[in-house]
Amino acid sequence: MTIYDKTNTFPLVSMNRVLLFVGLALISGIGLSFGIHSLLVGHDHTFGTSREVPWGILVSPYVFFACLSTGLCIVSSLGQVFAIETFQPIVPRTVFLALITMATGLMCITLELESPWRVGSYALLSPHQSSNIWWKTTIYSLYLIFMVFNFMSLALQKKKRAKVFAIIALVTVTMGNLNMNSDMELLGARGFWSENYMPLYFLSLSTLTGCGAVLLFSWLGKAVSNQTPSIKDNEALKATGKLFMVLLLGILYFTGVKVMGGFFPQFTKNPEAMALLVQGSFAPNFWIGEVGLAVLLPLALILITRGNNSTVLALAGISCLTGVFVLFYDLVIVGQLIPHYFQYHVVDLPQYYSYSPSLHEIMITTGAIFFFLAAFVLGEILFKKVYLS
Repeated sequence: MTIYDKTNTFPLVSMNRVLLFVGLALISGIGLSFGIHSLLVGHDHTFGTSREVPWGILVSPYVFFACLSTGLCIVSSLGQVFAIETFQPIVPRTVFLALITMATGLMCITLELESPWRVGSYALLSPHQSSNIWWKTTIYSLYLIFMVFNFMSLALQKKKRAKVFAIIALVTVTMGNLNMNSDMELLGARGFWSENYMPLYFLSLSTLTGCGAVLLFSWLGKAVSNQTPSIKDNEALKATGKLFMVLLLGILYFTGVKVMGGFFPQFTKNPEAMALLVQGSFAPNFWIGEVGLAVLLPLALILITRGNNSTVLALAGISCLTGVFVLFYDLVIVGQLIPHYFQYHVVDLPQYYSYSPSLHEIMITTGAIFFFLAAFVLGEILFKKVYLS
């Protein structure tokens, strides 16, 4: 008999979850402490960015988690907004995941800024309605508030009220997602974000990652809580798996468009960046991450098992999420590596700019990922009854 059995303060499984949460939180705290240090000493001393490459790896988790939250919101809306009964069992956990993913994304972009306190003050005191960044900050902040109220309403069994907040949140985050590429174009990333298919690509990619996260974290949630999935849970995951497979086929098409742009300049607005991605030094990222992990491996796993094995679906989910994270890193970095005015053959201008993530950037990114994982485990501890209702 263990000490926890004697005191009966926590059941054995609950104590294991508490210890898991504490471990994840400690790792997150260590990583995020590097962000605090960067704010104190200045990004010039701790980040690998430069005047030529002003955005580093920290923008990648921001875009990743923001798009993931959008996808999770869309998947949860299938159950609570569009009243598709099959998806309703996964709604509470999916809403909570959407909430913590957006919180993680906003935390990443906050630590990426050298003076993040100016965002809140200037956004309120001197809003600039023609600024894409102002709109994106406002939209995502409002969306986070709506999702908090949505989850609170679900926890209180106020389903009609929850549906109202879910509708507002869905409209809000979809607006932000469809305009994601317009923010990145402001960077002057050599047209890499301005392809005509980008809005639809982002929305499809967001929904894909949302499905992958539902498959993975629904399985993990049951494993952490030592629960046996109900028949309704399994049906919801199978339906999510089918939607996941359809979206994989759609993203496979967009990946084919990238390949065409990488080999044939006439198919893209930025042939130099596409060639660097598909054929150059970023080719391993593209072929292993964006093609293999993000699309082909998940698609193969689902087709082989016909989407009937929840463990395999979870593996497909984590493979896809890993590949998409690599995809967003490439999308943020590669376009910036093409020098300005390269077409004019300026003397001593390098063929490509260079960028390597610093230790601080890597640790902050790690801290953000573990923050999300710790929040997920905390949700499994605090909201178990909400997820089962």
